[in-house]
Amino acid sequence: MKKNNSLDLSLFILIAKIGKTRGLKGEFFLRSFAQNPETLLCFKKFYAFSSSGMDEVHFEFIKQSNSNIIAKLKSINDIEEVKAFGQKDIYILKSELPQLEINEAYWFELEGMQVLNLEGQHLGTVHEVSNFGANDVLMVKSINEQKQNLLIPFIKHRVIISVNKLENSILVDWQEDY
Repeated sequence: MKKNNSLDLSLFILIAKIGKTRGLKGEFFLRSFAQNPETLLCFKKFYAFSSSGMDEVHFEFIKQSNSNIIAKLKSINDIEEVKAFGQKDIYILKSELPQLEINEAYWFELEGMQVLNLEGQHLGTVHEVSNFGANDVLMVKSINEQKQNLLIPFIKHRVIISVNKLENSILVDWQEDY
């Protein structure tokens, strides 16, 4: 691992997590948070958070095996070393993410966006994006503190009409009382 203590943590995005061990030679399952798990294979530099900051993580390999992703770190050669390393979160630099189409956004870009419905009513601001299994859900913090926060399913062309990064807004087919 190469130490890099001078980096700003806001420049990173969580992309995967080290999972259970596989075999005896230091391999493990890597759980991808990308929409397509094979996207992990495209990135060159990975990082893990440690007590001293962000450390660069060097993989010997990352490969797809059926529906799983298997990986091995260069410096680890047996199951005990992997267990000692731990189930760490793996990050990449946001700047290495592929460019998206005009009306598309990454989850982290949605946070803080204003949510408006088709009637022009301001519903609040995206506080968080989660996935509860069926689809992604926008957790929208209401502008009116007396009202409850909204959970809006992220279903494109049905509930989510458009995402406008330039205006920092999301247009939804949703009502405040749903």
